[in-house]
Amino acid sequence: MAIEYAKILGKYVSEGLSENEEVFIRETLKKLIEQEIEMLEKEKEQYKREMEIFKSKYLLKSDVFLKKFDRGEMGDDLDFFEWYACVDSYNRVKKRQKFLMENVR
Repeated sequence: MAIEYAKILGKYVSEGLSENEEVFIRETLKKLIEQEIEMLEKEKEQYKREMEIFKSKYLLKSDVFLKKFDRGEMGDDLDFFEWYACVDSYNRVKKRQKFLMENVR
């Protein structure tokens, strides 16, 4: 649904805006993106806390764990799948946040 709204906004903007409309839309979108960046930061912090629990429990850094997990050296314990999902989610959130931060002016 969000993509549909983005398409509508794109078409609306392409029709031409007054200076006031352009400023309003630009500032509104900038604020939305900044809020999303903040929400993503909170998500990252939550994943970091979860990864820290695994790190302490298994005495491994997440990057070392990932390598061992990918090589099949960690076994099939549910914790390892949860840790893997946590690291993967953290990396995806970090990538999304970086993209937004690099593209907001």
